[in-house]
Amino acid sequence: MPFYPSAHSDAVLRTHKSRSAEACAAPLLLLLKPTDTLLDIGCGPGSITTGFAPFCARVTGVEHPSAASVLVQARQDAEQLGLKDKVVYVEADALALPFDDQSFDVAYCNQARPFLLVLQHVPDPVGVLREMHRVARRLVFAREADRGTFAHWPLTPEITRFDELWTQVARAGGGEPYAARRLKSWALLAGARPDEVRVTTAGETPDPREWGATFAERTVTGGFADKAKELGLASEDELRGIGEAWREWGEKEDAWFGYLQGEMLITKQRS
Repeated sequence: MPFYPSAHSDAVLRTHKSRSAEACAAPLLLLLKPTDTLLDIGCGPGSITTGFAPFCARVTGVEHPSAASVLVQARQDAEQLGLKDKVVYVEADALALPFDDQSFDVAYCNQARPFLLVLQHVPDPVGVLREMHRVARRLVFAREADRGTFAHWPLTPEITRFDELWTQVARAGGGEPYAARRLKSWALLAGARPDEVRVTTAGETPDPREWGATFAERTVTGGFADKAKELGLASEDELRGIGEAWREWGEKEDAWFGYLQGEMLITKQRS
């Protein structure tokens, strides 16, 4: 089973529920047609999924069966928004989607949403893209961060150590945290033609206070902490110290954090 370092802690859910289609899929929104059907892979709590609804005819969110609990809230939210008939959720493995070829106009996935289906957290990102390419008639869009571009200020030994640990833990679970730079390569291996693929970048500058508080919690609870201790990479005391360093960093007046997102669009050519 794929491994998501943050698991589904409260901190992760708060972060992911705040995401929107406008923030996480702006280039794609410009290309959507009112008649489009869209598949959202790794939909998590559905805040991005429901955000697609005004732009297309029908949206299907897919999440791994191990994360079925998050879909309960996603379905409730869709109903409260009056989107019960336009937004549906399905439990499925992204490596074996239960849909026929070209079942959707558009297939989409976005980095690091709960829980297990996005590209940087699966051992076979090419397989996921192959499935997305198979079920899409028109467009495939994937958005992934690249941990190699993460930049913090001020620098602290504890946060530098956290970055080292995160990379080790993610790769031990079969993931690839330096995902954005590999998107085009993965797409070509998945069967896309070179002239179909375009990868651009977009910057992210999260609020340091929120980022520090979130990672203070992620460092000591959930999948990352458990895996780091299981692998013998860090002790509970060290993780607690790193978590406190994150919290202190977020409170500093000169704190800043930024990184690059890779945004890949595959425009399928009709044969």
